[in-house]
Amino acid sequence: MKNRTVYRAEDGEHVGYVVPAPETRWQALTVFGYPLGGPAAFDDSVALLEAEGLAVLAERWSVKQGDDWFSCRLVETSPEAVVVRIDDFGAEDFGKHVRLERPGPEVLKRV
Repeated sequence: MKNRTVYRAEDGEHVGYVVPAPETRWQALTVFGYPLGGPAAFDDSVALLEAEGLAVLAERWSVKQGDDWFSCRLVETSPEAVVVRIDDFGAEDFGKHVRLERPGPEVLKRV
């Protein structure tokens, strides 16, 4: 089994990837490699990406800076990095754009 890039059928838009997971399952990943859902059958992982792969990018997220989590929005995404805009008034970086190299759930999470 190898990683597969997933494109939305109706317009060919890149919506994410599915990668092998334990027990012949597959894990859906966003366009920047963030896990979406849990391990599932290949067709179910593809369907999840087609349904939510791009919509999830518009959701609210939180980014960890130091020991604290701050509300943010995704501004730009690619397989290499994500740029977020800090939306939390309590953050020192409020309103600023921050580039994150391949962020995982320990640094970036969906709210």
